[in-house]
Amino acid sequence: AVVSTQSTGGGFLSRSADVGGSMSRATLVQNLKSGNYKNIIVMCGAGISTSAGIPDFRSPSAGLYFKLQKYNLPYPEAVFDGAYFKKNPLPFYSLCRELYPSKLTPTTTHKFFTLLKNKGCLKRVYTQNIDALEFLAGLSQDEVIEAHGSFQRSYCTNKSCGKTYTLEWLKREMFSPETNDGVPKCEDCNSVVRPDIVLFGESLPHKFHSNLSADFSACDLLIVLGTSLTVSPFNTLVGRTNPGVPRVYINKTKPGKASGMAAWLLSLSMDINFSRDEDIFLQGYCDDIVTELCNEVGWDEELENIVVQTME
Repeated sequence: AVVSTQSTGGGFLSRSADVGGSMSRATLVQNLKSGNYKNIIVMCGAGISTSAGIPDFRSPSAGLYFKLQKYNLPYPEAVFDGAYFKKNPLPFYSLCRELYPSKLTPTTTHKFFTLLKNKGCLKRVYTQNIDALEFLAGLSQDEVIEAHGSFQRSYCTNKSCGKTYTLEWLKREMFSPETNDGVPKCEDCNSVVRPDIVLFGESLPHKFHSNLSADFSACDLLIVLGTSLTVSPFNTLVGRTNPGVPRVYINKTKPGKASGMAAWLLSLSMDINFSRDEDIFLQGYCDDIVTELCNEVGWDEELENIVVQTME
């Protein structure tokens, strides 16, 4: 069934589209309420953080293309290229200053992840995001696998030094361009400091690959939120669940269709659909759908009472 409802984000979105016959939204709610899921894996992308003021770099509305023009880059994607960063990190940090919010606060969806942890049913969160909001919401390093790294950690690029820094330090230095010529510098050796993120042309973290087999073998519910599932190898993870394991997809648009900057920069064409009998597609804004589900399960008060950190 597809039910239209008005989302708090504005406009009308489909509240839910239950795909297939053996799994439904009602079944999902009942199983969550009964505690039948013990090893839930969450996969998430930029769509869960837009309500926190963090722009989706893949969204045309972010105006990223126009922001890039003034940096005189050899090619637009150079701003996110690891090799180009080594030559000139200033465009990267200049763009970060423009797009990074002055205040970081986890969203309702991030609080939902912490609620799953408190319920003892969260196996792991696999995130494409680099904003570190999962940690501000109360998850630990062990509970989160950042496929593309994170601003949570940063380090000196001088290998003979390698001093590490916190998100608080990096944010302070990023927004103090008058003291460092626009690029954070190591306090010990004055070399460039960079966030521990995966730029174009760089390998994904070892932690991403080393946990996949055990995690997805144990997974008894996969929840995918706020990602169009167009970036490989992250999108291939949805196929790692055992046969019959329910998969819930929560997003504004259907999976597997790239658009905007991502399609242009990366020539994305991966097509992934959620059409198994055990799949459910709940279409809408992540915070809205998560709130609805928690209301239906009876977790609404616990969700509201999750305490998060805010970084200014």
